[in-house]
Amino acid sequence: MLRKFREVREEDHVVGIFIRNCTIYDTNNGVRIKTWPALHGGIASDMHFEDIIMKNVSIPILIDQVYCPWNQCNPKIPSKVKINNVSFKNIQGSSTTPIAIRLNCSSSVPCEKVELANINLEYIGADGP
Repeated sequence: MLRKFREVREEDHVVGIFIRNCTIYDTNNGVRIKTWPALHGGIASDMHFEDIIMKNVSIPILIDQVYCPWNQCNPKIPSKVKINNVSFKNIQGSSTTPIAIRLNCSSSVPCEKVELANINLEYIGADGP
């Protein structure tokens, strides 16, 4: 089951998310953790993504701690959210961009204990496999 979680805009803790047995297709992002730079701190931990199939996804696996749409923030000030104990396991399928995995963690509170295991993503873009 996929759910869109509310965006955390104040100091908050997001703990204990487990997503498994999903198929994600024709999207810009697959499994994603995002935080805004320069906002309040917090903790995002114990998040696990397992047994997921990606079909025609631009960036299948993404941690983005410099998420700043429409220039609404200052991307030069690092995120204050601590990301800890995250796993991406048994994820397979296709990526429409050559970069199938992007881990862009905060420079002030770097990600800790991020595990990638049994990942099999094939680039299906114009440049070939």
